[in-house]
Amino acid sequence: MTKKKPSTQNLHCIPVFITSHPWTTIVLTLLISLGMTFGSVAFEFKYDSTLTNFVVRKGKTANQIEGMVMTVREECFFDSNTYEYLNQRHTQQTQPAAAISFYYECVDCDNLITSKQLDRIYQFEQTIKNNKDYSKYCLKDNDGVCSSQLSVLEFFYDSEGNQYSDLTEMASQLYYHNNGTSRKQYCDKSFNQQTLKSKFLSSRFIFGYPLKGYKNKDEQTNEQYELFKEYVVETIIPKAADSKKDNFEVLYLGSGITEAAISDLINHDALLIIFSIIMVFSYTLFHTKSLILTCLGILHILLALPMSYFFYTAILGVEWFTILNFLALFIVLGIGCDDIFIMLDAWKQSQHQNKEISKNIYTRMNWTYKRASVTMLITTITSAGAFFSNAASTIPPIRYFGVFTGMAIVFNFLLVITWFPAVIIIWNRYGENQCCFDSTRILKFINCKKKKKKKKEGKGEDAGNDGYLSDTDDIKLEDKSASTISSSISSITSNSTRLPEKSKKAKKSNKLKKKSRKNNDFGEGLEKTSSSSGDDLKHSGSRKHKKTKKNSQEIQKLGFDIEDLRLLERYFFRHHVHFLRKFRWVILIIFLAILIFFSIQTSKLEPSEEPTEFVPDGHLIKRGYNAELDEFYSSSIVGTVYLQWGVESIDRTGVDPLEIDNLGKVIYDDGWEPNLPSSQEWIIEVCDRIRNEYEGTVYREGQMICFMEDFRTWVTNETLSGGSYSFPVEEDQFQSLLGNFTNWVRKTILANEVQSSQSVLPYTFENTIAFDKASYQLQMYNIQFNLVIGAKDPAKISRPVFDQLEDFIEQLNKEAPSGMDMAGNVAWKWMEMLTEEILLSVAFNTVFLSMGIALMIILIATNNLITSLLAIISIGGIVVTIIGMMVSLGWQLGVIESVSLTIIVGISVDYIVHFCHAYNIADYDSSFDKLKVAITNLGISVVSAAITTLSASFVMFFTYIIFFKKFGIFIWMTIFSSVCWSFIFFFCLLVLLGPTGDKGNIKLFFQKIFCKKQLIRKSAITYKKNDDPKKHTSSSSTTSDNSSSTLDSRFGSEKNLQDLILDDNKYQDIEAIPSPKIRKKK
Repeated sequence: MTKKKPSTQNLHCIPVFITSHPWTTIVLTLLISLGMTFGSVAFEFKYDSTLTNFVVRKGKTANQIEGMVMTVREECFFDSNTYEYLNQRHTQQTQPAAAISFYYECVDCDNLITSKQLDRIYQFEQTIKNNKDYSKYCLKDNDGVCSSQLSVLEFFYDSEGNQYSDLTEMASQLYYHNNGTSRKQYCDKSFNQQTLKSKFLSSRFIFGYPLKGYKNKDEQTNEQYELFKEYVVETIIPKAADSKKDNFEVLYLGSGITEAAISDLINHDALLIIFSIIMVFSYTLFHTKSLILTCLGILHILLALPMSYFFYTAILGVEWFTILNFLALFIVLGIGCDDIFIMLDAWKQSQHQNKEISKNIYTRMNWTYKRASVTMLITTITSAGAFFSNAASTIPPIRYFGVFTGMAIVFNFLLVITWFPAVIIIWNRYGENQCCFDSTRILKFINCKKKKKKKKEGKGEDAGNDGYLSDTDDIKLEDKSASTISSSISSITSNSTRLPEKSKKAKKSNKLKKKSRKNNDFGEGLEKTSSSSGDDLKHSGSRKHKKTKKNSQEIQKLGFDIEDLRLLERYFFRHHVHFLRKFRWVILIIFLAILIFFSIQTSKLEPSEEPTEFVPDGHLIKRGYNAELDEFYSSSIVGTVYLQWGVESIDRTGVDPLEIDNLGKVIYDDGWEPNLPSSQEWIIEVCDRIRNEYEGTVYREGQMICFMEDFRTWVTNETLSGGSYSFPVEEDQFQSLLGNFTNWVRKTILANEVQSSQSVLPYTFENTIAFDKASYQLQMYNIQFNLVIGAKDPAKISRPVFDQLEDFIEQLNKEAPSGMDMAGNVAWKWMEMLTEEILLSVAFNTVFLSMGIALMIILIATNNLITSLLAIISIGGIVVTIIGMMVSLGWQLGVIESVSLTIIVGISVDYIVHFCHAYNIADYDSSFDKLKVAITNLGISVVSAAITTLSASFVMFFTYIIFFKKFGIFIWMTIFSSVCWSFIFFFCLLVLLGPTGDKGNIKLFFQKIFCKKQLIRKSAITYKKNDDPKKHTSSSSTTSDNSSSTLDSRFGSEKNLQDLILDDNKYQDIEAIPSPKIRKKK
């Protein structure tokens, strides 16, 4: 006979549906999540490992810089004839396309110019050239022969590969060669005429396009680049590593090799994600003691990431994925496991609740779902809101990292309130009490068989229950009537009244009595027991009897036995809050001192004075970068400014902000007149003014490319220009002659024969002059010069130089002739400066915004102003502590630190919000009792969530990328601070100031004000209706008394009437209260 389904009246429809149809729920959620997962695969995965997007992408300066960059990419350096030539099919590998610099270091010595060390350099370069694939990528001449490379060895070896005998003489020639240019190119700064020693030497290998099968270097550039990078990874990097001997080592930097090395580091660190998942999986398995719950729980967390990626690409239209987005995995793992523990622990605790909750599987899930989903919703809104606040950032990677992670948190929440409850129901029906599904018994297969055998024999019916009420399936659970549970509790209570035999240690009864009072869980509330129970306890010397008596009191107070709870839950209930109440003032003083100390440290936080580092110092790429930056006379050690004309701004409409190749559509200056003779002379005047007025303050002496000066020299030289011209040239001749000039520069650069007459900087193809590829019209030109500030100088040093240059350009534009009044100040250094300046303000603005969102959400959720203020004070303490720790570790505010600060509230708010909600719904009269129940219900879940988050981030300590390592440290500091401030400081505040009853209830506060207005208005209306003096005679006093008595009989005393008005549940009945009327005397 089919058993009747338990009544689901007054239960919420969602948990009832999940409980009734768990398989349907799982299938539906799985189809949706897998659909979005496979949908995300349809979009091409574009990963940006260049780290070049970590800059401000808004404002005049950013627009001009990116406009110039796109002009360089889209247009050409050459005139029309030259471009037509270049657009044709070219001989394989005759166009220079990529370059790699090798820096040879003498480790623990001071000179590489020795016979032995030079031989090592020669052997290394020969292994590169003799490789079978070298001829497929080297730069070739028109005869198809690999061109000679720019190597320091050309000064010490002849064409046959024999080393010169007199190295001192050759080193001296190196010092004077090409007016010292070669010295600066091949030797470090320590190389001088007296010692002729150099700790570093360098060579530069040039590689050519088009590769075999391609028309020219512009055809499918990305494919050619990938082929070249593959060659670099498989050949050059291994040979550089193998060349390390004794105190000799090869460092490298350049095209393909830098990206390949960084990608290799990222791939190594990505593998650690597997270990992170394994650690989280292991602890989740330990906590749940169920393999099926652990597997399906971790699965839904991982599914949240591709679902977020689908939203990221399909809805937002963002195609590129940055290194920041990988951090979402570690964040969502911690938050997802937190939600799993909240839901599962609520389910386990539901069977210990009163009979109205624990009577069947529907009531249990209804109670579980209501308690867990609300607290998870609050934390999801606060955490996701903190991440979504990054959407206002002007730095695209930070903006989309916040959006991606926030959506992953939202999708995790949607799955944990649909997928995971259905998993719990299925586990409850088929696996909760089956030893094969219990992870604690997987290794006890033999014991499992014995238990099954006993079960068949009718023994051990309750085996495998783990201290919880048996809920193998809903049929058994339905058989548990309220009377059965009631009788069970009565049985426990009645057993507690039996007096055991007299203890042999009766002489210690007084000591046991004191201990019993000390362990009384609810304080004064539990001490008020019946006199008969007190007499029993007083006359009993038995520890067992006292324990049973205490259990009876707990059951009467709570509706369940504390001894049925887990060890950590019993600790929280019986010891933790007692300790905090006893030492609350000491604890608060300690935390106040900590807060003051870290507040002082926080005030010392400053923007970073060094560029953001992503690669560790010991890596060859980082060492090569440092060598180029610090040891050689490289132009990269200083900032270069482009004073440009022709480009006004850039239009980014419809462009992915993370796009690398397409930054937007360039907006050109329509009023630009470069052909006029006055414009040509104006460029010469600007170059002179920069040298005369700003040398040493803005402009670095002797380091300028004034193309118009070189053009003037070229055009007035009949041998070079091939004609007789004067300067300035005629308007109709300027562009054609300028095109011929660029063609001459191209040829002489390839022949390595020309240098700008005013500069140590050579002309480049990309950024000096640009012609339109379609119309061959001049689109842009610029003056280049190096700044007095270095590439590593922070914003506080760069800002005065920038402001001085901006004032100069503003004055130039006022004095400029017609058509030349739109000069722009373009430099990548300014982008870095603006990014550095905005990081500090954005980080703190995001922190305050996130805290404001958190306060609003907590206030709405708890409906209590006092609890919300105490919570936000604790969250503020966490934030200050973490920032103070960062400063104490020597961190400065760079990209990594700024990103960490933007998510600090989102990560740290969860635990306090959990306890706020649990405290708020605990229905007890004292804050002490409410707090004990709150921490008992959620303490174990929060501890487990902290452990899983720490486990997930622990593996980040072993990563190579500095960003990941610092982020792992940041997560540990955040979780540690959050646990301390929530479990200790926040609880102490609740013990002292925690609201009870209606205290701090903002809803009742506003209702009270509203009700008073309603009552006053009603009284006024009543008085107006009854203001006839004839009606108010002395004879009506009796009637008034009767009316008063009638009113009292209906509503009780005046106090009861006020209670009714202030009672939230009865407030709507106020309109139905009739005004007392005075009867007319017949």
